[in-house]
Amino acid sequence: MKMINKIFGMLMLAAAATFAVSCSDDDVDTSMSVIKDSQTPQNDLDKWLYANYVKPYKVELRYRWEDNEISMDYILVPPTYQNAVRMARLLKFICFDAFDEVTGSTRFIHDHFPKLVQLVGNPGWNTNSSMTLGSSEGGYKINLWYVNHLGDMVYEDWVPKDSVLRNRQELNAIFFHTIIHEFGHNFHQKVPYSTEFNQITGNNYLGGMYTSEFENANDPQVQAMGFVTAYASYSADEDFAETFSTYLCSTTEEFQALLDRAGATGENKIQAKLRIVKDYFLKNWNLDMDALRDAIQKREALIATVDFDDITLK
Repeated sequence: MKMINKIFGMLMLAAAATFAVSCSDDDVDTSMSVIKDSQTPQNDLDKWLYANYVKPYKVELRYRWEDNEISMDYILVPPTYQNAVRMARLLKFICFDAFDEVTGSTRFIHDHFPKLVQLVGNPGWNTNSSMTLGSSEGGYKINLWYVNHLGDMVYEDWVPKDSVLRNRQELNAIFFHTIIHEFGHNFHQKVPYSTEFNQITGNNYLGGMYTSEFENANDPQVQAMGFVTAYASYSADEDFAETFSTYLCSTTEEFQALLDRAGATGENKIQAKLRIVKDYFLKNWNLDMDALRDAIQKREALIATVDFDDITLK
């Protein structure tokens, strides 16, 4: 490191000497810039995003490839234009509009949602064959991956069942559970939740060992231990975000089925944690999670009727 700094210093001195000689010989033309302006002309999606994201929420959704915004730890590709359009429309329709309806204005998303959403076309494959579908960075940015999946089909027993774009279970599993999970972290990073939450499952948090503790995400022991998902057992913070997201992305029947799998002991733990999460959001953020779930599920029930390829400015 010292050698690198030394060489860097010598280069800087040489550059400074060269600059001094050049300045003494020639006048600098200040009307010319060595930095080229690489602005891309706005297309229909850019205009729609400005009207529907930037103006009301001060949120920027990026879909073009920018190396400094993309993880270098995976082999990744950009989303297609069509799938970027679909993701932008879906996020606005299912998430932003639901929050607007429940809170009464665009202010809640404006004040609390991360200011940058970066889209990536494919998932990040990990060494244990799991997929990374998204992440958040310091509460200001959400990375949302696998966006090109919106152009795929959902298969059941190797038979095409439906397009991903029209399948609410797939949309939740790949996108909205991740989005709302990462959004949930923003809140407890600003206002901590009660330590009572941590005590409900006590020493049962597993850290990275959760992947070897359970056979798969559907292992019945997950709910029996008092967790809504396997990932919730990683830590109390992940448990909090998973409880928040799983509840909002589930219908009444789906969440009840989850509780039924838990058995009496597991259900009591999940219900106790859910009560704390609901009280936390109502008390600290004036957000009614029951009303929000109804608003989200109402929109998800309508996805077959909405043209998510339409970005006509109205």
